[in-house]
Amino acid sequence: MLAHPLKIVAGLFAAGLLACAPAQAAYGNATASLDNIKFELIDLDLTDNISPSITFTSTSASGRLDSYSYFAGVNEKTYSSGFESLDRVFTFGSGSLQNGPTSMRADLHASPAPRDLSSTVYARQELNFTLSPSTRLLFTAQADAGVEQQGMLQSYAIATLEGYLSSEINGVYGYEQFMSTLDRRTGSGSEFLRGALDTGTGVGTGTLSASTYTSFTHFTSAVPEPETYGMLLAGLLVVGGIARRNRRAHSRQTRQA
Repeated sequence: MLAHPLKIVAGLFAAGLLACAPAQAAYGNATASLDNIKFELIDLDLTDNISPSITFTSTSASGRLDSYSYFAGVNEKTYSSGFESLDRVFTFGSGSLQNGPTSMRADLHASPAPRDLSSTVYARQELNFTLSPSTRLLFTAQADAGVEQQGMLQSYAIATLEGYLSSEINGVYGYEQFMSTLDRRTGSGSEFLRGALDTGTGVGTGTLSASTYTSFTHFTSAVPEPETYGMLLAGLLVVGGIARRNRRAHSRQTRQA
C-alpha cells in the first residue's frame, strides 16, 4: 500500500531540515618530529691544506601554539622563544611542542568543535653559519609524521629541513639551497631527511633551519546544499498537486449535489 501523499511530503521536508543542520563536529590527532638532528663536514679538496670548519654566528628557536574559532568566540595563542617545551590546553583540544638542539616535536589534539576550528602547533630553529672553503655541509635528521582525523577540512603534519648557502669567488656570487620534507595529510610515515651545501674556493655563509608543523582546519556551513533545495522544491510541488486535486474533487462533489 502506497504511503499517503502528506506523509511523503513530511518525509521530504524532514530530510531537507536534516540536510540544513550543521555537520557533526570533527576531531583528530597530529604529530611531527625530527630526531638526531646533526651536521657533518666533508673536505672536498685534500690538497689545499684547509681543514673543514663551521662557525655558527647565531642560533634561534621559536614556537607557537594556537587555536581559533570565530563562532565560539575563542582565540587562544601561546608563543615560545628559545629551546624549551610547552604544553597548552585549548577550549577544543590541546597542543604541545618540544624544541631542542638535536630533536624537536609538535603534537596537536583537536576535540569536537561547534562549527569552525583552526588549530596549529609549530616549532622552528635556525642556525646562521660561516663555512670554510672546499667544504661540503651535510644536514640530516630522522623525521616522523602522522595524522588521525575525522571530518576535518584540512590536516597537516610536516617535518622539514632547509638550508641555503651564498659565496663569492673573484667577484662572482654563487647561491644554492635545499629543502627536504616529510608531509602527511592522513596516515603516518617515517623518513630520513638530508641536504647538502658545498663551498668552492671561497668562504660561504648561510642558514640551516629545521621545523615541525601540525595543523587542523575545520569548517561546516549551515547553508543548504543544492540537493537540499531540490528536496524542498519537490515537497512544495507535491503539496501543490494535492491541493489542486482536492479542489477539483470538491468542485465535482458540488456539481453532483
